[in-house]
Amino acid sequence: MTPFGLFLEKTRRSRQLQQKQLATDLGVQACYISSLEKGRKAPPSKQVLDKLIIALDLDKDEQASLWDSVEQSQKSFQLPDGMMLVEYRMINELRKQLGRLTELQVAIILNVLALGTPTSKQSKIRRIDM
Repeated sequence: MTPFGLFLEKTRRSRQLQQKQLATDLGVQACYISSLEKGRKAPPSKQVLDKLIIALDLDKDEQASLWDSVEQSQKSFQLPDGMMLVEYRMINELRKQLGRLTELQVAIILNVLALGTPTSKQSKIRRIDM
């Protein structure tokens, strides 16, 4: 399951909608909704997402969660121009480990990445004792 799939299933169920009902509202097949929820399909196009916002009557916070879950669920992304060679190496090493990292390893990586964030966000970072 992907973050988007989890968001979609949780929100659909909170609205007491069956997959078939939501699919009809979006103009898609129920099996497509199932594939989205299980993470077998990448998040849909902006047009379908806009219909989803209306069909599920998402408030502003839910819409922000939707877009965040879509971003987190992208299975591919483009590397930015101007990366340092060491960043290419880091991305490659991380890519090799994806799917095998422990929660502790992920937490450590996130904490290291948060070192570059503004001070106001640093207070929200969960520190890891080792």
